[in-house]
Order: sequence, then C-alpha cells, then structure tokens
Amino acid sequence: MKSNNAADNGGSSPQPKPKRRRKRLPRWADRLITIVIILIGVGLMTWPWILDRLEASGVFNQISTVSSTVDALSEEERERILLQARSYNEQLAGEATELPADQIEPYAQQLIFDRDPMMSWVEIPSIDVSMPIYHGTSEEVLMAGVGHLEGTSLPVGGTSTHCVLTAHSGMRNLSMFDDIHSLESGDLVLLHTMNKTLAYKMVDSEVVLPEEMESLTIEPGADKVTLVTCTPYGVNDHRLLVHCVRTKYNKKDVDKQKSLAGRHWGKREFAVLIVVVAIVLLLLDIVIHAVRKRRKAKASA
Repeated sequence: MKSNNAADNGGSSPQPKPKRRRKRLPRWADRLITIVIILIGVGLMTWPWILDRLEASGVFNQISTVSSTVDALSEEERERILLQARSYNEQLAGEATELPADQIEPYAQQLIFDRDPMMSWVEIPSIDVSMPIYHGTSEEVLMAGVGHLEGTSLPVGGTSTHCVLTAHSGMRNLSMFDDIHSLESGDLVLLHTMNKTLAYKMVDSEVVLPEEMESLTIEPGADKVTLVTCTPYGVNDHRLLVHCVRTKYNKKDVDKQKSLAGRHWGKREFAVLIVVVAIVLLLLDIVIHAVRKRRKAKASA
C-alpha cells in the first residue's frame, strides 16, 4: 500500500514557492519616462501651431517684398494701376467709368505690377491673420493664400463695390480662414492695396449652400467686403459668409484688436496655452521633488 504525500514528506504539506517581486524601475527612470511622454504630447499639440507660425513667417516675408516693390513704383504708375482698378469696378457695377471702356484692362491684368501675382493682402487683427490675395479661386491659389472671386469688385474700395475673398479652413498645417467664424460685430478687416489701407468692420455672418450667393451682389452706393470659407469642418457642404462694411481706419482700434486682450483665440492658441500650463506644472513638480530630496538628505546627515 502506497503512503500518501503527507506521509512521504514527514507529515508536512509542500510549501508554495514565494512569489518573486517585480523589480520596480528606479524613481529617476520612472520620472524620465513620464517627462518623455509629456514632451511627445507637447510636440503633437504644438506642431500644427509651429507649422502655422513658420508659414506665417514666409507669408510676412512675401508681403514685405511686394510692399517694397510697390514703394519703388512712381506715384504716376501707382495712380495708373488704381485708375484701372476703379474703372474696372465701375464697369462691373454698371456705372460711368473714369476710363473709356476700350481702355480698361481685363481682369487677369488688373492690379499686376512687376509681374508679381499678389494683387493685395488682407489683415484681420482680432484673429491674427495676414494673407496675400491672388486672382481667382483655383485650388492652386487657395493653397497659397486668399482668392479673389472673379466677377466681384477689386480690393480698392469705393461706392458700389463688393469685394469677395475666399480661403480654405480646416487645413492641417495652416489656419487660413479657420477662425473667421469667431469674428464679432465691429471686428476689423483691413485691405492693403497699393500702399493704401482700407478698413472694414464686420456687421453680420450667415451660413448658406454653395449655390446661395445672392448676398454677394453689388449694392448701389455701398462699399463692402465679404469673407467666404467652407463649413463645417470636415464636411464642407455649406459656405460661411462674413459680411463687412467700410469704416474709417483708426490705428488705435487696430492695435487694440491685435492685443492679447482684444484677440479671439483659436484652437491652435488654446493648444499652446494647454502646453504652457503642462510645462509649468511639470517644472513645479521637478522643483518640489528636488526640494524634498534635499530635505531628506539633510535630515539623514
């Protein structure tokens, strides 16, 4: 007869093997991993903003170059170009023109100087937008900046004019017209054409279908600008129209809207703010940990 296990082992049951404790990472390694993860998150959140700032820097250089070219033009040449544009707008509105009809240049040759394709540039202080304006609304144009809708008034102002400007929104690396939905009544839109600055204030906005463009027509006696972009993000089956009317240019108002207090912050700015707060909290945690470590070292000494 076979003995049971207890008898074979002197009456004692087998002892379980002690569990091996998992070796924890050193505190410094644990903190290093945390910091690396936070830095990766910071990079992902701020990358679109960084790309947008780099693009904005390139646009600023381009605008500066064109502005210098305009500065170099003679007063007579600048006036000739503006006379052509005004006459084009008058003809478009069905009014008497300053130039004979057969002397008015076609659309593609309007506001062209020194072979540069940029006709003007638009500035929206409250959302930190400065972008060149080009002829037409082709995809090539809209990838480079703001398109001027052919068939609408050229950006030189005047009675019975309505200039329509269109740009993309929802681009991954460029803000473009992303934030025009946040414009409020009184926010300024500035057109810089031939060294002249024209100021317009936002009065209202609307969302329409692509074919519903009745509000883009010229209103007799009015001087208007409308900004157009696709909406909503990712769907783009409607158009957001932001309507503005001519107002007096006041540098103090412009500076106020450019200030941090006067700005409308977009998603990129909020992402940067979150990152800044996260970095401050991380640095604070590191300082607190260093202080505690030093106190422990003094206490044990």
